[in-house]
Amino acid sequence: MSNTRQKLMTKLSFLFYAALILGGIYLVFRFALPWFAPFIFALLTARLIEPLVKFLVRKWKFKRGIASIICSLFVLAAMIAFVALLVSWAVSGLTSFARSLPDLAEQFSETVTRIEMAVYRFTIAAPVETQEWIGMIVEGANESFAEIPSQISAWLIARLANAAATFPRIIVFLITYAIGVIFISVSFTQVTGFLGKQIPPRFRERVREFRGDMASTLLKWCKAQLMLMSVTFVILTIAFLILRVPYGILFALLIALIDALPVLGTGAILIPWALVRILNGDLVMGVSLLILWGIVSVVHSFLEPRFVGDQLGLHPVATLVAMYAGFSAVGVVGMILFPVLLILLKQFHDRGHLKLWK
Repeated sequence: MSNTRQKLMTKLSFLFYAALILGGIYLVFRFALPWFAPFIFALLTARLIEPLVKFLVRKWKFKRGIASIICSLFVLAAMIAFVALLVSWAVSGLTSFARSLPDLAEQFSETVTRIEMAVYRFTIAAPVETQEWIGMIVEGANESFAEIPSQISAWLIARLANAAATFPRIIVFLITYAIGVIFISVSFTQVTGFLGKQIPPRFRERVREFRGDMASTLLKWCKAQLMLMSVTFVILTIAFLILRVPYGILFALLIALIDALPVLGTGAILIPWALVRILNGDLVMGVSLLILWGIVSVVHSFLEPRFVGDQLGLHPVATLVAMYAGFSAVGVVGMILFPVLLILLKQFHDRGHLKLWK
């Protein structure tokens, strides 16, 4: 009886610590992250480059400080180059789009005129009692179309104003982050040692075990997402090459990256793109893009539970249930969070900390 009670207390204690750690992570992300975000990201970056720093110290006999500075500057330079490449590509694309706006506006106007003429011919042929009703609908649609440019302009002005207001904070954040990466990497052992000492000794092993499980789970999830991105990229690249889309490979890479974001997906790009092409009279391209979106969505929906399940050690059905439950509970973010929590529970179960199923 005493042994059973001790096992029960051990499980309850483990559950309590796991809940405490999860609650702490939530509080950090909910409240402390806005204040300490650059330092948290700097610590994560320093942890990622730590193996490279140790390699330089061990293999090439660099001093710790010099190796840390070299690795930090290399990583920061790579990040800057990548961001500069994206910004350059975005500016080039936006510039090209801005130059084509007059032609697009003219084509859009012609399309609207053709639609109006078709509706007018239909109205004339319609019964007298429905002509007034159709006329009211057409008049409302015309007013809505007339307001589109002003609405787009107001939206763009608001976004630009917000970007201008947050730009100084972004600069301060990036500078603080860059300096933090260097300083934390130079004294990584001391920083992690200090943080580790804040955890009571009797909890450290459990926290280390939980941290290892969490890191392993997130790494496997990232691997599954990378596999999904690769499949999406291949499908989009083949389709864009067939459709002869300019810069098709670059567009495929960008859409694949957007598809990995929790809220967005391929539809955020392909659907508006298809509608614009259809309104501009290119029906074949517009319909092709819609079909492509459907194919990517079906393939993504079929492969995601399988890839995530294989990487996390879950059955595809269990992964699908967790993803749907997460979506129903907290939205798109839950589709990521619930499978991760499920694999953590599975790891606790496999190690004997919990007994949730047979």
